[in-house]
Amino acid sequence: MKKHLYGLSIILLLFAACKKDATRPVNEPVSFTEYYPNSGAQGTLVTVLGAGFGNKIDAVSATFSGKNAQVVSVTPEAIIVQAPIGGQSGDLTIQVNGETLAIGKYTYQELSVQKISPANGGEGMLIRISGAGFSSLSGPAKVFINNKEATVVSARDTLLVAEVPIGAGSGPVKVVVNGKESAGQTFKFQSITGIKPLTGGKGTRVQIMGSGFETLAAGNYVDFNGKAALVVQAADDHLVVIAPDGVTTGPVSVTVSKQKVVGPAFTVVPLPVILNVTPLSGPAGTSMTISGTTFSAIVEENNVSINGINVPILTATASKITLRIPGNTGSGKILLRVNEQLAQGPDFKDQGLGISRVSPESGLPGTRVTITGTGFSTSTGQNLVTFNGTTATIVSVTTTSLVVIVPEGFSSGPLKIVVNGFSALAPADFNRSGVSTIAGGVGNTDLNLIGYKTSSLVVDSKGNVFVLETEQHRIKKIAADGKVTLFAGSPSGARGDSDGQGTAAEFSFAYNPGMSIDDNDNLFVSDYKGVRKITPQGLVSTFATGLGTALKSAFDENGILYVQRGSFDGMWKIDKAGVKTSVPNRSSYAEEARPAFIGNTSYTSNYDQNYVVTYNYISGVSGFAGGSFSGITAVVSDGAGNLYVADKYNYSISKINILTKEVTTIATFTNGSNVDGPLTEAKFGLMGDMVIDKQGNLYVIDAGNNAVRKITLK
Repeated sequence: MKKHLYGLSIILLLFAACKKDATRPVNEPVSFTEYYPNSGAQGTLVTVLGAGFGNKIDAVSATFSGKNAQVVSVTPEAIIVQAPIGGQSGDLTIQVNGETLAIGKYTYQELSVQKISPANGGEGMLIRISGAGFSSLSGPAKVFINNKEATVVSARDTLLVAEVPIGAGSGPVKVVVNGKESAGQTFKFQSITGIKPLTGGKGTRVQIMGSGFETLAAGNYVDFNGKAALVVQAADDHLVVIAPDGVTTGPVSVTVSKQKVVGPAFTVVPLPVILNVTPLSGPAGTSMTISGTTFSAIVEENNVSINGINVPILTATASKITLRIPGNTGSGKILLRVNEQLAQGPDFKDQGLGISRVSPESGLPGTRVTITGTGFSTSTGQNLVTFNGTTATIVSVTTTSLVVIVPEGFSSGPLKIVVNGFSALAPADFNRSGVSTIAGGVGNTDLNLIGYKTSSLVVDSKGNVFVLETEQHRIKKIAADGKVTLFAGSPSGARGDSDGQGTAAEFSFAYNPGMSIDDNDNLFVSDYKGVRKITPQGLVSTFATGLGTALKSAFDENGILYVQRGSFDGMWKIDKAGVKTSVPNRSSYAEEARPAFIGNTSYTSNYDQNYVVTYNYISGVSGFAGGSFSGITAVVSDGAGNLYVADKYNYSISKINILTKEVTTIATFTNGSNVDGPLTEAKFGLMGDMVIDKQGNLYVIDAGNNAVRKITLK
């Protein structure tokens, strides 16, 4: 029994000993990083910085060239000693708990750098250097920061003020006088060399590259144009921060120990927008294209996920991203993050069936459409194709291509294919679109439109179209049912300037007269008299005079009328009361092209009619919106960030995204008589003026065929 008790006692003692050892603190290794000053007279205080010094002054000793020195104070990170009286230049040595550290050389001399303030900052700032022996009769004191000479702006025997040089870098501050030198503490050089990314919004994760940052995040204060940001990662040469709520465009700054350095500007951009994804389903290896706005052209600044699975990006531009489906993503939402800014796209189906392309992307009943993709059945009966729910006739099939006929009675909407129980959607809706003649035509006498003049037309809220017969100095009305009547002006085509009701009034049109319509369906027509107003009832009055040669016109969103002046001499700005203001335009424009106005900016054709140019009437800044064309006759806005351009010599209609300046050809027609039909089959003569209605339909003067044509886009 005693043996057992004895054994148990031994075990308990061993356990207690182990437990005691486990809780014993581990001493930090002794090390030093720098000391200063490295010279001075007897009695000079020398600071040694490092770690593991402890806080017991009796455990520390120091010698200067073998002579004992007084230890003034000890902390875990710093020891202060005093150069002994009667000491000699030589090695400074310190012992901590019996461990010897060879600190460096110390020179006994009058010259001594004892303190710098501030001890950190950026280029161009002034620092104060305190010490002794800075005066000299043979030449001024020189200051070096990290061995790079600084400009001394003020000097006394015990104080120097110097400017931190460009690109100094971190290093000791050294003073040289009469061939002697003394080095003090290290100056921590702060700089911002770059930020990445340069654009984004709130929540964007931004890396700041540079030097002199604190390694503890809390020691760095970062602001975006004055707005504080959260620091999530810190190192001497970089910081990672989160752009704050309410961030605005402006410089990024970092403040360390009250010293601020300013870096590049961070530009706030709109959130990314996904406009189109193709395809919306498919197997592994399928190529996908995401189109939209405010993407980054730097691949790594974009992140795409499907059903929460990241998909590697192949290429990226500001408006298009390409990638390859890896497979096994499962079906789910497509998400795009551009510098942490989120855009949500449609759902993607991880399956064998998918549609990558539809050609054409719009049409009328009877149009032949080719559908390209994967997973189609070679058996015609196993493929079901619908246009917004209306079944189409299938003409031919392969595993990757279907040719179908657009059915009668369909409306704009999704194009869908079903094969063996699986379904897939086309990348975009198939729109009911095409060209129809609403009045006139070759040999038709209802209208008299001259082939070499663009003329002008408008459409009112009820679907009535009004068109100028330039040579007859009158206005024709085309009702929604296609009936053409004389609305205002002389039945005989006589010129004049008299006001009155309908046909009692007379006009005198210049070579490129303009016509615009306000929100109340009042017409505003430019002629040699000025601008004439015509009510929906046909009453003609004079709205503004003294305009010189008044040409094409357009309203802005606020109901202000702009009228181009002849000889490319700017425009008139006319308010709702008829008060006119001259507006210069330093950007030349084409007199026969209708302009569009958005905010304070005009969008119109340049003089050569091959580019759409911009001009801001407040800032006076000209710009470029898109090109190239061959004979622009009209530029109109759809109110949704897009411009439509009529191009008479290319026989085409194009769309320009105002934000991205991307130009898309909507339709290119064959030159010929007024043949109606799908956009791919219709024919046009020379295009004149063009307008757009609230539904997005375009109305174009086909001057070559003496007709007014309607282009349905959706």
